[in-house]
Amino acid sequence: MGHLPPTREEHPLPAVIMHAVHMVSLVLLVFTGFYIHSPFFSGFMGYARSIHQVAMWTFVFTTVIRLYWAFFGAGSAPSGRRTKRRDFHWFSPIRHKGEGNFRDTLKYYLFLRKTHPVVDKFNPLQKGTYLFWAFVLIPLTLLTGLCLWTPTQSFFESFTYWAGGLAAMRSYHYLLMWVFIVTAGIHLYLVVAEVARKLPLMFAWKEGKNAPPKRT
Repeated sequence: MGHLPPTREEHPLPAVIMHAVHMVSLVLLVFTGFYIHSPFFSGFMGYARSIHQVAMWTFVFTTVIRLYWAFFGAGSAPSGRRTKRRDFHWFSPIRHKGEGNFRDTLKYYLFLRKTHPVVDKFNPLQKGTYLFWAFVLIPLTLLTGLCLWTPTQSFFESFTYWAGGLAAMRSYHYLLMWVFIVTAGIHLYLVVAEVARKLPLMFAWKEGKNAPPKRT
């Protein structure tokens, strides 16, 4: 199933746009975050902080909209298909009938299994990563960032003190950024290595050749 030509219903235009916004925002956050942490040229700090804040709120609001769309949007189709279901169905940690389990997926990525377990759309590791980003990594990064942001520092002062102070909070925020970098890097590697045929769909909304015909 993973070798079926991608369809627009697999990744509808709203999902493609939000994916692109997330990607651009994350690149800006990482670049400006490194600069704020340790400036590597002069005269850019004010711009870096402003860009970082705009990119942060863009990333967060897009995540909220993406979650809303997952439950109330038009939905998307499984790999290579056109019949849509509400998007939360594909992100659910519940294994669908006939799908491979977490152990088999992990063995495949550790080169202990030759064939990729069958999945409808996302494998268990993908689902776990997406859910971890949405409900753990993004909220924690936002919280630590707000603790460091001057306009909100006083509101989170007690929490910051409990967590070890501003210096410790900077370290937490910096480490969380590296979690973003590592997980995004793994995601990019696996996309290029396994499903590069879907890149035109994600970046130009262009279907693959021999995609199944649309129902009339």
